[in-house]
Amino acid sequence: MFAQDEPCGTISTPESEAHFNRMKNQIEQLENEFMSRTAMQRNSTALTSVPIKAHIIRQTDGSEGFSVTDLADALEIVNTFYANANLNFFLCEAINYIDDTALYDFQTDSQDDMSTDYGVDDVLNIYFTNSVTRSTTGSSVCGYAYLPPGPELILMKNSCAMNGSTLAHEIGHFFGLNHTHGPSNTELTEELVDGSNCNVTGDNICDTNADPQLSNSVVDSSCDYTGNLSDANNEVFVPNPLNVMSYSRKICRTVFSDQQYARMNAIYQIFRNNLNCPTFTADFVADNTTICDDTATVTFTDTSVGATSWSWDVDGDDVIDYTTQNVTHTYSAAGNYDVTLSISNNLETITKVKTEYIQIGFEIEATQIRLEIKFDNYAEETSWMFQNSEGSILYSGGDYGENDNGTTLDQTFDFAPGLCYLFTISDIYGDGMCCDQGQGSYELIPIVNGTVGNTFYSGGEFAASASKQFNIAGVLSLNGFNTSSITLYPNPTRSKITIASPMNSLPDAFTIYTTLGQKILSKTINSETDLEIDLQDFDTGMYFIKLTKDSMSVTKTIIIN
Repeated sequence: MFAQDEPCGTISTPESEAHFNRMKNQIEQLENEFMSRTAMQRNSTALTSVPIKAHIIRQTDGSEGFSVTDLADALEIVNTFYANANLNFFLCEAINYIDDTALYDFQTDSQDDMSTDYGVDDVLNIYFTNSVTRSTTGSSVCGYAYLPPGPELILMKNSCAMNGSTLAHEIGHFFGLNHTHGPSNTELTEELVDGSNCNVTGDNICDTNADPQLSNSVVDSSCDYTGNLSDANNEVFVPNPLNVMSYSRKICRTVFSDQQYARMNAIYQIFRNNLNCPTFTADFVADNTTICDDTATVTFTDTSVGATSWSWDVDGDDVIDYTTQNVTHTYSAAGNYDVTLSISNNLETITKVKTEYIQIGFEIEATQIRLEIKFDNYAEETSWMFQNSEGSILYSGGDYGENDNGTTLDQTFDFAPGLCYLFTISDIYGDGMCCDQGQGSYELIPIVNGTVGNTFYSGGEFAASASKQFNIAGVLSLNGFNTSSITLYPNPTRSKITIASPMNSLPDAFTIYTTLGQKILSKTINSETDLEIDLQDFDTGMYFIKLTKDSMSVTKTIIIN
C-alpha cells in the first residue's frame, strides 16, 4: 500500500508543521485573497521572477552530468506549471559545475558539506546529480526538498528531473505543499473522503481529494485509480491520480489544484520572498503604501541590482506606465493596486510583482481592533502604538521584560468610525521579531459588534519598524449586512448550501463563479427560501459566491466535495 518506485525523499518535520500552524491564519487569508482576485480577474497577470542557482554534479574528469539542453527543457516544464501561481523561475548567473565523483552518486549525509562549499544564499539552489540515496537506509529517491522554514535547497536525480513532474513536485514542497496523502508515508491519512476535516489534516488543502497514498500498483497506465481503501467512515477513497503532489505514476501527474496554487503564492509572500540573485534582481520600495485619502502621490525607488532598463506598471492593469529608473505617480481613485517592475540587463528580463502593494483609501469594517503579539526571545526590544491622524498616541505598549519572552499579548481597543489611524510596531535592535531570535509575530484583527473578522495586517520579519495606516468604516447594526454577519453552511458540501443572513438584511442577489472567474449561476433573492442553493450538478472543487445588497458586496468561498 505504501510502496512507490523511487519516491520523493521530502519529509514533513515537526518544525515545518509548527511553522505552518503558527502562520496558518495569515497563509489562509492570502490564499483566499489570491483566489478571489483570480476569480474576479482583478490582479496583474505579470509573474514574479524567482532565481534558481543550478549546480550540475559531474564525474571528477568533467564527464557526464545533466546537459544544458535538459536543464532548459526542465525549467520550461516547471514554468508552465507555476505560471498559475504567478511565479516564473530563471537561472541566476552561470551554471555551477561540481566535478566530484564522490558526489556524482549522491549520499544524503554529504548535503551539509556540499551546501557549505557551493550553496548561494537567498536563491533556490538545485543540485542535479546521477542518483540520490538516503544514507540512513540505502534507499534511492528521485529527489527531495525542504518545507518552510527549511534550507533553500533541492536535490534532483537527473533522470527524474526529466520525467515531467518530479521537479515541479519538489519545488511544490519548497513552497509549502505537502503530499496529497499527508505528512506521513507510512500511515493512512486521517483526512475523510467527505472533506469535513480537510483543513486540519492530510495536506491541509480542501480542493484536493483525500488520498490513501497512491503508487504504481493502484494507478493503472490510463492514470485511473484502481484501489479500494476506505477512510474512518468506511467511505471509499476517490483520490486524484493527476495531482502533481501525489505518489501517482509520474507521467500521470499533470495538475495542481487552485488552492495549491494559492498556497504556493502565499508561502512565497510570507516565507520565500527573500529570494534574490546577487548580481541581477528586481526590487523597489515606495515612500508610502497605505493611504487613508482617496487620492495620493507615491514615489517609487528602484532598488534593483544589475538593471540597465526599467518598465513600471504601477496600477496593475498590465500597461507600462513609466520607463525611468525611479517614478512618481498620482493615484486618483481609491483601491488596492498591484505594482510591477520589470528590469533588463540587455540579456534577459526579470520581474518583481508586489500584489496590492499600494492601498488607497484603505478601509476596514470594525468597531474594535484586536492586537495580538507573540514576542520573540527579546521582548524588551518590542514596542507598539496606535496614533490618530493628528499624530496623537491613542494606545501604546512597551517596557516588556525577560518574563515576556515567548509569551503572547492579546488586547482589544475601541476606535471611532470614519477616521484614519496608524499602527506602528518597533524593535529597538533593528532586527524585527522573526526568525533568528524566536518566532515572534503580530496581527491586527477587526471585530464587528463582537464578531471577530479576518486578520488585516500581520508579520514578524522587519527591521526597525513596521506600520499600517487604515480607515475605520462605519458599521451597520448588529443585524446589518457585512462580511461577519453572512455565513454559509454546510461548507464543504456535497449537494446544497444555505446562506445564513439576518432576517432584516437579506442579500439582494448572489452570483457564483469558478476560480477562473467564469460566472455559472446568478439569482435574485426575494425571500428566505432563495437562500438555499442546489449545487448537486456542480463539479467538485472550489467556487466563489458574491452576495450583493445595495452598493455593498461580500465574497465567500464554497467547497464542493
